[in-house]
Amino acid sequence: MSLAFDILLAFGIVFTAAAALRARDRVATVAGFVVTGLLVALSFVRLGAPDVALAEAAIGAGLTGALLLRSARRLKQVENRMSPPVHRFFAALIASAFAGAIAWAVYTASGTAVYPALVSERLAESGVTNPVTAVLLNFRVWDTLLEIVVLFAALVLVRIVAPAFPQPSVLGQLMLPFARIIVPMCAFIAGHLLWQGASVPGGAFQAGAMLAGGLLVLLLGGFALPTPRLLTWGTMIAFAGLAVFTLAALGTEALTGTLLLYPDGAEKVWIIAIESALTLSIAAMLCLLFCGTPRRAMK
Repeated sequence: MSLAFDILLAFGIVFTAAAALRARDRVATVAGFVVTGLLVALSFVRLGAPDVALAEAAIGAGLTGALLLRSARRLKQVENRMSPPVHRFFAALIASAFAGAIAWAVYTASGTAVYPALVSERLAESGVTNPVTAVLLNFRVWDTLLEIVVLFAALVLVRIVAPAFPQPSVLGQLMLPFARIIVPMCAFIAGHLLWQGASVPGGAFQAGAMLAGGLLVLLLGGFALPTPRLLTWGTMIAFAGLAVFTLAALGTEALTGTLLLYPDGAEKVWIIAIESALTLSIAAMLCLLFCGTPRRAMK
């Protein structure tokens, strides 16, 4: 029965992805993208990777889908024309090459899980009991730092482009009671995901995406006016996560002689401090990526 479900799930991912690519309406294309992302998140659950599933559902499908919807509404209508056959041929050729490379990598991969075994052996040294958090915030912490740098660089590019803030519209009388329920719930779930990340799936990225969702409800519902001062504070909070991460690297260098090598016995304290700062920073970054910049904010 589980095999039949997995086969159906795989066909569903391919079908929704193909439907998103072939749809002529922009909203239908984005809807297909979001559905595909949710099915991919479900596939990660089936593969035993709930951390990745949470990130895919919250960021890959949720906030990215919202960004695409906003972009689709702002783009001018263009004539629906089929691409020339030669363009479609080369696109199919490139896609087939990538698919073949991935298939070859999977086929030639070693069947022995050496790295997970090493993580399990040294998990007690990391300060946490969740192996994913141990890798992201201890054993491979440089990777996470660079991910934050990339996210902040994307925010800088948005600042350069300076898109206008989306004009919130009145969504009806039910918007206020909806916000009163969903915003505190988003904040509560974000705190839960942040704290539980040390032992079970969760962490800063998932918590930050959840908190950003609650903030966007306030902004788009018109409950918090996007003044230049508010968005400037948001930019400062977005930068604070990278600043705290950098200060942690310098602090560990001073204490242990190695960048981001935590002092013995204090690993969990350092990880929670970094994760807490990153949660607020990621939430602010995602909101600013969606909303725009203070330069042309709504008065």
